[in-house]
Amino acid sequence: MAARSRWVEAVGKASVLLLLGLALSLAVVEAYKQHEGIARSTYIYGDRAKRGDGDGGIKLKSETLQEGMFVEMKHLDHHADSPLHQPESTFAERIQNAVKRSNKRVAGFKATVASGVTPRGVDFDPKLDVSVRAASFESPVTSSPGSYVMTISLGSPPQTKTAIVDTGSDLVWLQCSPCSVCYHQNDPFLDPSKSTTYKKVNYSSETCAELPQRSDSGGFCTYRYGYGDQSTTQGELATDTLTLTTTTGDTQEFPSFVFGCGHKNRGTFSGTDGLVGLGRGDLSFPEQIGSLIGSKFSYCLVEITSSAAESSPLIFGDAAVSVGNSLNLQYTPLIRNPAADSFYYVKLKSIKVNKQNVVGIPSGAFDLKRNGQGGVIVDSGTTLTYLIQSAYSPFLIKLRSFIKYPLVDSSQYGLDLCYDLSGVSDPQLPSVTLQFQGVDVDLPSNNVFLQIDQHGTTCLAFAGTSGLSIIGNIQQQNFYYLYDVENERVGIAPVDSCGKLSMSRSPSEAQRDEL
Repeated sequence: MAARSRWVEAVGKASVLLLLGLALSLAVVEAYKQHEGIARSTYIYGDRAKRGDGDGGIKLKSETLQEGMFVEMKHLDHHADSPLHQPESTFAERIQNAVKRSNKRVAGFKATVASGVTPRGVDFDPKLDVSVRAASFESPVTSSPGSYVMTISLGSPPQTKTAIVDTGSDLVWLQCSPCSVCYHQNDPFLDPSKSTTYKKVNYSSETCAELPQRSDSGGFCTYRYGYGDQSTTQGELATDTLTLTTTTGDTQEFPSFVFGCGHKNRGTFSGTDGLVGLGRGDLSFPEQIGSLIGSKFSYCLVEITSSAAESSPLIFGDAAVSVGNSLNLQYTPLIRNPAADSFYYVKLKSIKVNKQNVVGIPSGAFDLKRNGQGGVIVDSGTTLTYLIQSAYSPFLIKLRSFIKYPLVDSSQYGLDLCYDLSGVSDPQLPSVTLQFQGVDVDLPSNNVFLQIDQHGTTCLAFAGTSGLSIIGNIQQQNFYYLYDVENERVGIAPVDSCGKLSMSRSPSEAQRDEL
């Protein structure tokens, strides 16, 4: 009898296990069926978990993930809501404005580095008005806003906004109502009261401690962020559902996305609704969604002379690598600078002009120093490439030795070197090679020079500077740049035309259709 009881008990346990296994199998099959119906613009769920603190921390979740997200970037000069979009203005006038913006941005980079190691969780006096100059803040300022915009949506239901894309800062923020001090934007302000998923972040949270400057407002976290051109934003740190939209119209939600709800904002944000920080910090856009789709993003910038209809593809997640693999990417390591930990530093070894070495550049001219000074960063928001003066001077001498056209006054454009190419049907201008560690980037002449006007005035798109050097967006046009943050590297590959990169097919397929 005892043996029979033990046998019945064993059979019972086995039956339970069998039923559990069957239920699990059915669940997997059902999940697979549901997965098969998901649009290809959804994401792969990664095994990387972002840290959270249970009270408004960074803890994105998603259940229908596949490869990555495609969005489009427009240059500020081409974005209809931007005051910089002035179809009646000349290209020369737009270049002048872009150079002025870049000079301010470079000044902001220098201010960041000069301020030393980036602090976290520094308290500020919330009674201090936002109009106080950013340079007087106790925390470092970052660069002035960039040159490209993208569309994002926040809230439940989503409120769609257009924001500047900035590889030189971390925080994502939008102007919010009520807005006591705000610059003009064409869209309505983001209204937190209309979202059922909006939540303030606690002051005591780890997320709040990531801010350079914070303040306790009734137990909740408020922030203040300053930029190098004296632009500022101040408001409450919050979480809400982020919705990204692909070019095919598919959407994906990211709950608990951390952003700044700005109630006091001043500065030159070009009429957009806010800013999307793509830097290397924990609060940046790619770092937050990277726990789900991989901490990687890429872009391919169309030429500055392209039509307003052309957009630059911006890809987040593992899909950025898939596209890059078809382009034969070459990689150079990313370098960390504690004095400016949001920036993308790379090692530039030397420069060539028409395949000839530029002599006279001091050894280590582009090296990142132990005190955080020097070095080279890649930045999408700076128009020109700025080289440290000790390297720029011999570079300029070498470049001029290959050009026999008449010089013209370049000061009116804010540039250093301009030539008169009127009547020249096939200009012979030198190429430039940027020799990074592991990658030689061969820049054709249209990545080195810009034709400013219809009369043939053509100017150099490089400038000299002190401190750090910056690879600007003219030199990045028609190159695919992959920021593989989790593997600490940047991939670079030339592309025939960034405007021809398909959002739904591989670049090779898209380019075949053009033949």
